[in-house]
Amino acid sequence: MPMEKKYRPLVTIAIPNYNYGHYLEYCLDSVLNQTYENLEVYFNDNASTDNSYEIALAYREKFRKKGIYFRVSENKRNLGSDKNTNIANRDAEGAYVYTLASDDAIAPNFIERCMDVFIKYPNVGTVIVNREEIDETGRIKKQPPFYDTSCIIPKEEQCAVYMMAGIAIPAQRMFRREMVGQVKAFWRNWNVAGDWYNNFLLALVGDVAYIKEDLVQYRVHSGNETTESERNLLGVTEHYQLIHSFVDLSRAYGFTKPIQRYEAAIEKLGSMCLRYALKMLKNKRNDVAQRYLLQAPVWKKDITEDERYKILTRCVDLKGTDLEREVKRFEEKYELNRSVSYAPPEGFIPLEERR
Repeated sequence: MPMEKKYRPLVTIAIPNYNYGHYLEYCLDSVLNQTYENLEVYFNDNASTDNSYEIALAYREKFRKKGIYFRVSENKRNLGSDKNTNIANRDAEGAYVYTLASDDAIAPNFIERCMDVFIKYPNVGTVIVNREEIDETGRIKKQPPFYDTSCIIPKEEQCAVYMMAGIAIPAQRMFRREMVGQVKAFWRNWNVAGDWYNNFLLALVGDVAYIKEDLVQYRVHSGNETTESERNLLGVTEHYQLIHSFVDLSRAYGFTKPIQRYEAAIEKLGSMCLRYALKMLKNKRNDVAQRYLLQAPVWKKDITEDERYKILTRCVDLKGTDLEREVKRFEEKYELNRSVSYAPPEGFIPLEERR
């Protein structure tokens, strides 16, 4: 049953933005359509060069009519994604905090579903939902839930899972603000691994609830452009540092199960190199793909015997239509991304599912 209206804690939704005016109305409309009634929204524009700021300003009256505090602000210059997100969250007064990228969107009952769990289970510090992908034209691609059932997972068990997988981007996650204070001493800046690290920190101090429903739409942009961090291999090398940080944090909190997965987590970096190598080949960056393939055996010695590794290695020497043809064949034969759902770890509690 939904919670009584008389007890609806304040929820802060932070929306950082940079040049996503094309998607912004879709995003803001999804917030306006929430069934949960006690919200505040902080929109912060990172010196966009499109009409994002003007669109946000036009929504102030719409939010006011819904009884939702909606603050619109902009930076004098581009401060970077992380700083802009921190600014959007800085003045949050809600007991619960949610960050929504301005090109993504949420189902009308997203906040209410998360809050139902928080209120019923005071031990839960983070609620994660499943997401579906939406492209630039609005076409939707379903994604298998990470867990095959909605559930609550004990802290240490979820931290052990995070050793192997990040599971959720910020748009899939809402958390209790009080939890941040308990792990504030461990906050640190990362170039690409910050979301994964923060998920782990929050799981150190609170159980994690997982809702397998598709309550978030994650925008996937066409073109398969590569980021600077992917081109300079930072994604893999920083994740190596991330694993060691998880081990140190687990020792500090007396968790043994995450530490037991250390070797497996290191070996998985080899498979991560294959995924990045494939992406580089699709973008005609054979030189970077070769660097990933050279690095893969550092993490997983026997990966050189993997047929996928051998095929990608041969692709490095191809160009033009030959390269495109072989990459297409590879993708038709092999799936490098997760395509299945997993059973929850030991000690989980099933969540009552409703729509």
